[in-house]
This record gives sequence, C-alpha cells and structure tokens, in this order.
Amino acid sequence: MFRIVRAAVVAGLAAFTAVAAAQSNGAALLASAVAATQGAKADYAFDYELGTSKQNWRARFDPRTSPRLQLVQPRREELKGDERRAFDRIAEQMEGVSWCASENIAGVEDLRLVREDETAAVYAFQPNAESVRGEQARRFADRLRGELTLIKATPVISRIRLYAPEGFSPIPLVRVDAINIAITCETAPNGRRYAAETVTDLRGTALGQAFSERSVQRARNLTAR
Repeated sequence: MFRIVRAAVVAGLAAFTAVAAAQSNGAALLASAVAATQGAKADYAFDYELGTSKQNWRARFDPRTSPRLQLVQPRREELKGDERRAFDRIAEQMEGVSWCASENIAGVEDLRLVREDETAAVYAFQPNAESVRGEQARRFADRLRGELTLIKATPVISRIRLYAPEGFSPIPLVRVDAINIAITCETAPNGRRYAAETVTDLRGTALGQAFSERSVQRARNLTAR
C-alpha cells in the first residue's frame, strides 16, 4: 500500500513540476517575443480599413504626413457629424502599426498553458489596465479574459483573443452580454508580427434596446518609412 501511495505522490509531483515548467517557459517565451519586437520596431506606412454596420472606410496611415491617417474613401469632407468625429478620434489615437508582441501585452497576469504541440502553444491570461488600449477598455479589463498563441521557434505571437466569460455593465444603463475580439497577426517586413486583422463582435442592451455589432479592422501593404 505504501508503495502505491508513494507512486501516486511521485506521479502527482511530476505532473505539477511539468505544468510549472510549462508556465515558466510561457513567461520566458512571451518576454522574448516582446523584447525581439521592441528591438526591431520600425515605422511603416500602411493601408487601413474599417468595416461596421455603419462605416466602410479605407484610409492610409503615413507617419510622415499630417494628419498621419487620411481617408481615401469616402473623403473626410463627405462625413457628417458623429461619423467625422469618430474618424478623427481614430486618427488621433493611431500611432502606427499595432504590434502583437507589444509592451502592453507584456504586463498580462496569470499566464497559464492551455494546449500545445511541437510548434505552438496557447496560453490563457488575465488582461489588466496596462495590457489593453483605450480609456474605456481599461475600466473593464478585469471583466475580460484572454488567450494568445505563441510560435515557439521564433518566438512570435500569431493570434490574440479577448472575450468576456459573462455579461457585465460597463456604464449605467448599458449591459454587455457578449464580447469577442480576435486578432490575427501577420509578418511585417522586419520579421515581427503585427495585427493584420481585428474582428470585434459585441452584443448587449443600451437604454433597454438590444444591439449587436461587428467590426472588422485591417492593416495591410506595409511600407517602410
């Protein structure tokens, strides 16, 4: 009996050690991906697209122009009221290419291995105010959960997902029932991955009215500046 118990304890410790090593390896891989991306960061001009139920914009970002983000279609003069203000907010906040292994994501908490194979590993994490962008998003970062996919050999981040495991109210009279943000990362000319496509699905109620929104943002045709 003692031998059986001892074998079970040893097996349990071995499993715990393997999991702990995987978590530690994940933190090291993420830190390496972020450091490599920060070391290789470069300025790029690129085409930017945003598609929603209300907008279908094509624009061009260039760090050398003023403003840096300029509408191609429709023209900015054709936008009215809220639409123009919405575009101007995006233009003001956009600093350039959104890197997947950014300094922001380096600050995520509770990194845990979900699954892996020979080439990639998927880790769950807890976003926080330092790891997300946007003032409003920072207010409810603790309500979100995340997953990221790390390619081991390089290492680089190939995909990021943020979601809400349950509904919540970010502001009075508004309830978010479901939110899912999926970021697909592609390789930039410098060899690092950037957010090539971001798909956001949002469902809930505002002032008693149900809403369901989907937006797709794309960045492509990167040109070094």
